[in-house]
Order: sequence, then C-alpha cells, then structure tokens
Amino acid sequence: MKKIFTTLFAGLMISAQVMAVSIMDVCGKYDGTLLLDSEEYPGSEVYLFPGVTDNTLTFVLPDFKYNGVSLGSIVLPNITMSEDGKFSIKETTLYLQVLLNLRATINILPSYEEGGKTYTSQATASQAGIVLEIAEPTTLPEPIIVCFAGDAVRSNNYALPNGGFEGAWTNNEPAGWHSFVSATGELANLVKGNTEQFVQSNEVRPGSNGQHSAVLSSKNIFGVNANGNCTNGQIYAGSIDASLASANYNFSDPDSVFNTPFHGRPDSIVFWAKYIPGDRNASNAANQARLNAVITTDARYQDPEDDPAKYNDVRLAAGFVNYSATSDLGWQRISVPFVYDPANLDKEPAYILTTFTTNMVPGGGTGTKDQPDKVYLDDAELVYNNRISLLARGGEAIGFDGTSFKIQETYCDSCGEFTSLGTGISTQAFYAFDALHKCVFVYVIADDYAQSGKYNLYRVDFTDTNAEGTSLDPKEPEIQGIEETITHEARFEKVLINGQLFIRSNDAWYNVSGVRVK
Repeated sequence: MKKIFTTLFAGLMISAQVMAVSIMDVCGKYDGTLLLDSEEYPGSEVYLFPGVTDNTLTFVLPDFKYNGVSLGSIVLPNITMSEDGKFSIKETTLYLQVLLNLRATINILPSYEEGGKTYTSQATASQAGIVLEIAEPTTLPEPIIVCFAGDAVRSNNYALPNGGFEGAWTNNEPAGWHSFVSATGELANLVKGNTEQFVQSNEVRPGSNGQHSAVLSSKNIFGVNANGNCTNGQIYAGSIDASLASANYNFSDPDSVFNTPFHGRPDSIVFWAKYIPGDRNASNAANQARLNAVITTDARYQDPEDDPAKYNDVRLAAGFVNYSATSDLGWQRISVPFVYDPANLDKEPAYILTTFTTNMVPGGGTGTKDQPDKVYLDDAELVYNNRISLLARGGEAIGFDGTSFKIQETYCDSCGEFTSLGTGISTQAFYAFDALHKCVFVYVIADDYAQSGKYNLYRVDFTDTNAEGTSLDPKEPEIQGIEETITHEARFEKVLINGQLFIRSNDAWYNVSGVRVK
C-alpha cells in the first residue's frame, strides 16, 4: 500500500534563482521524472491550472499508471502561491475514489532533500515544484514524502506554422511555408523561377488582426494550366505531366528541413479563402480549389499518394476538402474535420503535411495566361475541442442549468465517481473535489493546452450549497461588479462575478461551459 501512495503525487525541483511570477506564468503542462522511494519513473507529466479564486492553483497528475494499472487522475485544488512563487496549502483531505474509496491527508512541505538534491514547493517561469506529505493513518505507519522533477512544456508543435502568412518573406516564401522556389526533383530548375505563383498580399480576411495574406495563382506552362501550390513540406517536381502522382507531389520527410514537427490531435482545420477562378464562374464544377492536411507518424509521406496502401501505417488523420468560390468571389471561412484512422489511434503524431492548391485536379482549372486561377489564403489554424457534452455520476447524467451542473443532495468528498463525454478526440477532464467551496470543479482541456493555455471549467453544485453563488443576469455580466480578473495569454480573461465564473474574450462573454451569454 505504501508503494501505491508514493506513486500518486509529485514536486518539481527548482534549482535556478527564483524571480517574481504570477499564477498565469506557471500554469501549463510539465514533463519530468517521478522520484518514489529513491526510484525514478521518467516520462511523467503534471498540469497546473488556475484556481477558482485569486492566487490559487489546481495540481493535476493525469491518468496515472502504476505496475500497468491505471489509478485515474489525481487532482489537488486550492494551492496558494505567494508573490515569490512559493506554494502552500492548508491540510486537506483528498478523496481517492479509484483506490478502494481511500482518503489521504495532504500537506505541502516547503522543501525536501533526497539523494543530495533539494526539492522545493516553488515556481519559476520554466519550472514548478510541489513537495507533498501524504498521510493515511489506518494504512500507513508514517507519512510518505513524494517528489517530481521536470520542466514546463512550452511547445508550438500543436499549431500550424505562421497560419496568417505574416512577417517577412524570404525568397518569396513566408516562414513555415514553401512553393516552387524551394522545389526539388528532376524539373526543379524549371519551376524555381515561378515566383509569381505564391506571393504576399496586403488584403486580409474580414476581422483579421493581421496585415497580410498569401495568394496562389495558376500559370500556363507549355499549354498546361499548372496549379498554384503551397505547402509546409516541400514540392517535388519530376515530370511535365502534372497528373503523374509518382513524379509531382508535396512531401514531408523526417530527414529533410522541409517539414513541420507536430504532436497534437486536433479536431479540425479552419482557414479563410477567397477563390477567384480564371473564368470567374463560381458555379462551374471544374472550379474547385483544394486543401489537404495529413497528420503522420515519424515517416516519409507524400500528397497525392502514389500508392495509398503504402501509407496505411503512416497516415494517422486527414482533413480534406474541395471548395468552390462564393457567388461574389469573396472571402469565406472553411472548417474541415479531421478523420482519424481507428487502426492508428495508439500511434503518436510526429508531423503534419498541409497543402493548398488552386484546383482539385493537377493541371485543372479554368485559368489562362492572362487571367489565372487565384486563391487568397489567411489565418489557417487547428482547432481542438475542449468541452464536455455530458457529465454523469455512477452512470446517471447530471442536469445542467446553463450555469452549472446540479446534484440534489448534500456535498461530500466521497460523492461517487464522475465521468464525462468530451467533444473532441483529445479532450481530457479532471475532477477536483473541493471541500472549501463545497462543490466539484471539472477542468477540461485538449492536446493544445501546453501551447495555447485554453481550458474550460465546469462546476457541480449541490442543493444545500447553491446560496454561495448569487444570481446573475447573463446578458449583462459586466455591470454586476467584477470581483477579480485573471488574464491568460492575452487570449481571454477569467472573471469572478458574485461568486460565478465567466470568460471574457475581447467583447464577448461566455459562461464556464463555453456558451456565449453576451
């Protein structure tokens, strides 16, 4: 039993001089090694989330496995952080519902020395640590001290590179994207001069905060309407026959510098496009531009595929669409879901290959020498769904009133096992039994949390504790009197008003379930 308890909790070692940090500085994902009874367990991860009150954090050790057995996610709410980054918490009882309904008393210690190393309950902008003392008198003869050492994950490998096509263009290519200028293959020297087929534009999609977009154009070469083409991989030009997939394609290769390392499982890819066919006829069936985004393993991949069967073990997911111009040849927002291969769900993503072209058919389209097919592109991004569509306890769904979930009974810290249904393929939910606020908080994230900092927070209220939160008119939240505001990544604000939590993004207001209320 001692070994089971010692595997449950963690503290991140701090060795650098500590500077003043805020709650939002340290929130995120941490990768490192668990130290348990002088044994190291590498490859562990923890999360730090903003708490529900100022200067508090919630600590999460997700989906912990010991000896091949999953012990569930361990969540410790109400951690206080001082201005110099030191963590503390009042002695609290944590309900371990996965482990035979056992409870443990948890304290955070300021520091602990083990094997010549000092572990500290303190945070910097790149590391954070929690030293926990765990006591369970009926099972453990003495308290257990557990440590974890690791670093913050600040990875961009969950997003497309430069999806707004901003910044300076080098050799007629923006950072992260390539076209014919950097092509390889037998005909590379022939196409490298096609600098006019991929250029920067000052025209942006409606509502954009950027200053530029990209423009793809077709080009008549020896009587063939060569498509405009850009990719975050590399173009291979091997034949004058544009339809020959074995000789003309875009590709991603781990051994090449023309690739995009990628670790996420997004639900969709969204982009803005303004498609202007050569004949200016939006209803012509021949006029359809194309997007294809493919998430792959750590292996070579090409689009179009020369032999689909060859890539069955490489292709993890794909988002594909052929789209027509709008009737006024204007901007449109296009959202494309990723379809995941069920046989490859256990494989880790390593790269993403994205291709935009002016026509769905190689060499197709209605462009001419004087009036080519054109596609303006702006603000391409990957979307990760981080909400839940259903919350249940013991197999019974819990009612949601638009503000919080409701249970018709008195709160207790052993009120049963909660389960949820996520809206995305990478959605994770963590349940914080919060005796301080007499409720259960549900933190919901997706794969991109380490990069975006985005999360949703749900609250489960009990009938005898509802009076804690005063009623609020959701149509006018800002006039109710803001108690506190916490800004995260300049993307949104978490606002507590009369005991109820809201999210403010620009001028829009959302409740804790992500539903817009104003």
